[in-house]
Formats: sequence, structure tokens, C-alpha cells
Amino acid sequence: MAIHKSKRFYDEEGSLIIKPYRLIDLAQIFDVNYRTFKRWISNIEKEMGKPDGKYYSIKQVEYMIAQFGLPRKLNTVVAEDALRSAA
Repeated sequence: MAIHKSKRFYDEEGSLIIKPYRLIDLAQIFDVNYRTFKRWISNIEKEMGKPDGKYYSIKQVEYMIAQFGLPRKLNTVVAEDALRSAA
């Protein structure tokens, strides 16, 4: 039986690890549906170029970040004091 190993897209500080990615990985990183992300890519593919095989290069990933914004792993844990002051 195969063991599924989850992929690491972010480092310990929550910053995106820039490296070549597949389209399905990029959709997970940007937290959108695969088909939606494919449509986004089709709009910028003329300027960016096609992937090399299945992987988009580091420059292409950087171009996507420039176009779509920087995806971040959000910290969803809120300090109790922050919740009290918000009320």
C-alpha cells in the first residue's frame, strides 16, 4: 500500500517556496479550482509561454505571482487578547 506524502509549498515562516510547479500544484497554491486556474493561465500564456513538459519554470511562476498576487499561507490562529479587543 502506497503512503501519500503531502507536498510542502511553504516554508516555516509561511512564505511560498519558489520552484518549478505543475498546473495542479499551482491551483492548490493559489487555492482555486484546477479549471479556474487553467483559465487564468490561458489569459496570460502568450506573455508567459507554455510550460516545459508538465512544469512551469521558476520565471513563469514568478510571472504568475506578479499577475495574480502573492499567495500566502494565512495564520488562522488569533490571539485571545485580539478577540477581546475586537468585541
